[in-house]
Amino acid sequence: MRCTHQPKKKDWLTSQNGVIKLHPYCCNCGTVKNVSSDKGKKIGYFINSLARLRKTLEQKGYRVSEAQIRMIIKELCEIDGFEDTYWITFSRQKEIFITLVRKYIKISQDIIEYSL
Repeated sequence: MRCTHQPKKKDWLTSQNGVIKLHPYCCNCGTVKNVSSDKGKKIGYFINSLARLRKTLEQKGYRVSEAQIRMIIKELCEIDGFEDTYWITFSRQKEIFITLVRKYIKISQDIIEYSL
């Protein structure tokens, strides 16, 4: 069961750039909220990126099957906390997405980043 995240308390923690800031955290599960500008995205953003990637690759003559797309989306949905924008950063989501796409479609990282 997913937590509904009710941030009420704050604690001083180090940010990604090393600056100490007040970070709200969930009273239910203890997850610290991401307060950086690198906010995570919902799963729909990555599904749209896959569609753009597929279109780009098909224009270049590389066929991407529906099965490959479905397997990537299935694995993204199974990753615990991938869609929880409360705490995950976009850069971490991007790393996970690129790794999964390269697992099923043998293309360079630059092409995948271009679709994001």
